[in-house]
Amino acid sequence: MYKGLLTTILLIMSVSTFGRGQSICGAEDNRVPSYENEIGRLFAGEKHAGCTVTMISEDCGITAGHCKSVLKFAEFNTPASIDGIPQASAAEDVYAIDQDSIVSKDDGPGNDWAVMKLKANELTGKLPGAVQGFLEVSFEAPRKRSILSITGYGRDLPDHDRNFAQQTNSGRLEKMGGFWYGKTVFTHTVDTMGGNSGSTVIDVASNKIIGIHTHGGCTSTGGSNMGTLISKHDELKAAIRACLSK
Repeated sequence: MYKGLLTTILLIMSVSTFGRGQSICGAEDNRVPSYENEIGRLFAGEKHAGCTVTMISEDCGITAGHCKSVLKFAEFNTPASIDGIPQASAAEDVYAIDQDSIVSKDDGPGNDWAVMKLKANELTGKLPGAVQGFLEVSFEAPRKRSILSITGYGRDLPDHDRNFAQQTNSGRLEKMGGFWYGKTVFTHTVDTMGGNSGSTVIDVASNKIIGIHTHGGCTSTGGSNMGTLISKHDELKAAIRACLSK
């Protein structure tokens, strides 16, 4: 029992660098288990937790720039955790990331993103997006106060089954642009936790990706979380288009 608890604590400490203050908006955590095939979990080495990645074509994925150290492998169709420890996906659902393809920035809210190519699975020879599917990116700004959803692999204790397993939640787009971080930042009230970094932010009305979740700020009494807005970020849009065109 104590060994399992210690392992859980060490795992949380090992991925805390990816949290960037991701937090729950309001008094309750309203995330629920989800099973979106297009959204995977990034990891490096033996610890199956780190950040979240979303496929945007058969071989292109996007995440947060501060997740670069875990841009080694992406796994999909992840099982529930056991005793709080993330469990590996089946070998046919794991894909290596092409290290030479990574384009990224890690310059704080509004300029925190990564675009990369994923390789075919070693067993099946198939690309992740061809098997798992992919989501469409919108280069248009969402409407004010749009309903957004975020799906990812955030920390969740004491719920041991959900810890770093896939969950989803929805909330509102609060603001686009800001005094401190410029036009490429946006704020939202979707529940997230450490491990959700890199989760794509979906406009529920269009079911298209409008941004990348990167930083926290929500508390039990207010505040909002932050991300990088695709429509206002010329360098990110160029990187996405380049990846999609190759």
